[in-house]
Order: sequence, then structure tokens, then C-alpha cells
Amino acid sequence: MTSTDSESTYENIAFRWLGTAGFSIRIKSNHILIDPYLSRNQYASPRQELTPENFRDATHIFISHGHFDHALDVPEIMRISNAHVFCSQKAAEYLTSSGVPIERINPLSGREKLTVDDGIGVDVARSRHIVFDPLLISRTLKRLRRAGMIGEALGHLKMSAGPVLIYTFVVFGLKFTHLGSLGLKPEKIPAAGLLPPDVLLIPVQGHTRIRTLAAQFAAALKPKAVVPHHHDDFFPPLSQEIFLEPFKRALKELLPGCAYYEPKINEPFTFGDIFLSKT
Repeated sequence: MTSTDSESTYENIAFRWLGTAGFSIRIKSNHILIDPYLSRNQYASPRQELTPENFRDATHIFISHGHFDHALDVPEIMRISNAHVFCSQKAAEYLTSSGVPIERINPLSGREKLTVDDGIGVDVARSRHIVFDPLLISRTLKRLRRAGMIGEALGHLKMSAGPVLIYTFVVFGLKFTHLGSLGLKPEKIPAAGLLPPDVLLIPVQGHTRIRTLAAQFAAALKPKAVVPHHHDDFFPPLSQEIFLEPFKRALKELLPGCAYYEPKINEPFTFGDIFLSKT
């Protein structure tokens, strides 16, 4: 790829963060969604004004795992679009039980190399969900009790995570990796088959030490740029906002020179925008 081609590709991949671990990615005629959870409650911050109706042109949907804040809205998006979905067998069971035609579901084991379109490939790796630590669980239960929302929260949490799939998209030589949960230990990165991407989309949620853990994972994987996500207060009081400044500082110390970009919900950004930012 020439320098001019590279710069053109940088600007022709349009990302939007949808909140939680959700992303919309437009590449050529493809509209790819990752973990498109839109049904935030009325107290969520930031608010999400988009609905499944805004994604009628979705072509491919990738689900990292089966928790409600990653998979809940996929059946409705599938109903009104022609998209095909890629997910674990556990997430596929939820989709079929919700009426998604089985022929539009592509169950994955976590060891696949896929081709989405000419010049667009996806390498799939297998991981697991982060383990919620006792202090996080205790604090969350206290918030839920005060709000009288334990029953509602348990209803959402009945959706099983199953294995967590890590997707590395390879687009005309550029690579970006999406993690839906940070259960993979840094020392297990080689065994998972992950290689340093140009951009790492990394979740910052699920543990009281998540900002340190996320920075350590990024330092071990060595991406050229990092985009944090899943740090928002998407379903309070079950969730909480994670302030990112400590993560940014830790990343700068452990991986100096790495670009860092904080997306705003629903606002488009490109590779060029990402690499104009530095920690």
C-alpha cells in the first residue's frame, strides 16, 4: 500500500461509538455493527437517541458475547435489516429463541478467519468474560437495593455471556481489534493468537481495578493507538461511569507514544482522527 493509499484508507473507514461496547463501522458499501446495544434506561449517561430503525442498512453484526448490554437489540436490528450475524453458539441460542432465522446466524468457535468483502477480513480469537471482583459486586448490590431494582437487574443478567469473542478486522492492511470484555490475561495474549493491531478498542468496565488492568493489557498487546469504550453509565444503577483519566495516565506510562482517542457517542471518527491524538 502506498502512502497515498494508506491515507485514503484512514479516512474511508468511518467509526461511531454507540455506547457500551457498541460500534458502527462503515467500510465501502458495508455497514458493520459490533455489540449494538441501544436500549439504555432513562437514567443512562450519555443518552442514546438512536434506535434499531437507524440501522436498517446494517450488513454484518458481530457480537462479542451474550450479555444484555451487547446482544439485546440484535434481534430487532436483524428483523428490519438484511444483516447477517456472527457470534458464539451461546449467543446464537438467544438469537434463535428471539426469532432470528437460523440461516442468518454464523456461530463461531473463536478460531476463524473470515472474509466480509474484498479487502476486508476478520480474525476471530476466543477469550472469556472478566470476573467481577467482590468489592464491585458489593457496591453494585448496594446501589440496586437503594433503587429497588434488584429484580430488574437479575432479569437482564439471566442472559448468559458464554465465551467472549475477540474480533480483529483487517481492512486493506490496517488492523483494529475489538474486545467486548477484558477477561484475557496479558500473559495469554500469544496463546490467543493476537498480534499488535494498529488500533485497540478496549473496554474499561467490570472490575474495581479495571483502569489499571486495561492499561496493562494494552501495554502487553502493544497497539499503535487505543480507543476506550464501555466506560459509560449505560444502565444505572446496575452500571456506573468509569472516569478515564487514570487509565490514560497509566497507558502513557506503560506505552509511551501510543495514540489515544476518546470517542463521543454517535459522533463519527476515522483512523486519521485517532492518530492525530497522543497520550
